[in-house]
Amino acid sequence: MAAGIGAEVRPARQAHTRWNFTVLGADIAFFSLGLAISSAYTIMPLFVHHLTANNEAVALIPAMRALGTYVPPLLVAGLVERRRHVLPFLLKATILERVPYLVLAGASIWLAASHPLALVAICLLMLLIAAVGSGLTYPGWLDLIARAIPGDWLGRFFGFWSGLGGLVGIGGAALAAAILANVPWPGNFALCFLLTFVSFIFSFVLLWLGREPARPVDNVPITEASTSAGASLRQQAHDIASLVREDRGLRRLIGSNGLAGIATMAGALFAVAALKRGGLSDAEVGVESTVLFVAATAGNFLWGAVGDRFGHKVVLINASVCAALAATVAIFAHGFLAYAIVFLLLGLNLSATMLAQFTFITEFGPAERRPTYIALAAVAYAPFVIGAPIVGGAIADEWGYLPVFVISAVTGAAAAVAYRVLVPDPRQRAATVPTVDAH
Repeated sequence: MAAGIGAEVRPARQAHTRWNFTVLGADIAFFSLGLAISSAYTIMPLFVHHLTANNEAVALIPAMRALGTYVPPLLVAGLVERRRHVLPFLLKATILERVPYLVLAGASIWLAASHPLALVAICLLMLLIAAVGSGLTYPGWLDLIARAIPGDWLGRFFGFWSGLGGLVGIGGAALAAAILANVPWPGNFALCFLLTFVSFIFSFVLLWLGREPARPVDNVPITEASTSAGASLRQQAHDIASLVREDRGLRRLIGSNGLAGIATMAGALFAVAALKRGGLSDAEVGVESTVLFVAATAGNFLWGAVGDRFGHKVVLINASVCAALAATVAIFAHGFLAYAIVFLLLGLNLSATMLAQFTFITEFGPAERRPTYIALAAVAYAPFVIGAPIVGGAIADEWGYLPVFVISAVTGAAAAVAYRVLVPDPRQRAATVPTVDAH
């Protein structure tokens, strides 16, 4: 998924740079607004909880999102690399990210009272489809940004628009809280989903307005490229196995990431636990969504500065510390203020994890093997971040929320220790990483 960024590309024409900076950045802001209004960590779990008491259904929300997000990029990276213009493909694939929220809005009105379990199934299916759309578009979108925005503008672009996206996300979370408090069920959730879809329409139009510079590509027919790719699949698998076997630091990183993935077990259940154990109302849980987005927005600025100053390994360590602390506080939490601390820590964990996914692994291996390191780290992390919430939901149904929070707290602390003691700092190991021939 990073192949487009590392390739030599034609610089964006100066006449289009400011235009692309504005419209493609505003796309990020409107998309962030839509996600905030129907937050996967507060609004969605609350919605599913109103339809079923089964915690496994709630825990499937992050599992579906992770499954759809982590797998498809590996399937479309080659397709993206063979295209001179990727925007037409993006505009088609990104429909999968947006339409599911319109479907959810209509299904909520029609099925909430008469067929709640069917609505749960539709909700999970729509979340999976939206996540698949996100996974399919991500490599091409990031490649488009890398070509449309000059390299010396990229830092300002992502810094400014990610920060602004976080700020409008705070407004979106506050709007969702007001809707939950003042609109009766199920119209309140249906309205949230509809507003998310409307925000996504604005985002779609802004993406469509982007001016994409062409990418030079090898003049190889797609059929020939596909045959070549299929023939080399066994060799690629051998290269990856050799890389893992020879790079002890990479093995330790994968193991530490596994612990961090297990620590995500509790995150999907915080909103429902606040409702059932913490004494909060629906409206108060909606306000906690605002706390989450405020913390995540502040975290984007905080962790970026920390990573630049002290290294991105420190960000990984603190991400796991925040996950452990959030679960620990949740063990004893009761009332709005206590759960505000839980969601504040969760927001800091999410922002740190997101930042580290873009920064730490890109520094971990040699530049010529960077795509392999990125893909391998993502694939190795996926089973844990997908499976942990599902297991957590089953445990919560059988024994309650307390064991889930304890497991997350312990594995979060263990991940922090593993990152600190076992995982080498990429800036200190650059000269010692083994290089496996990729041909």
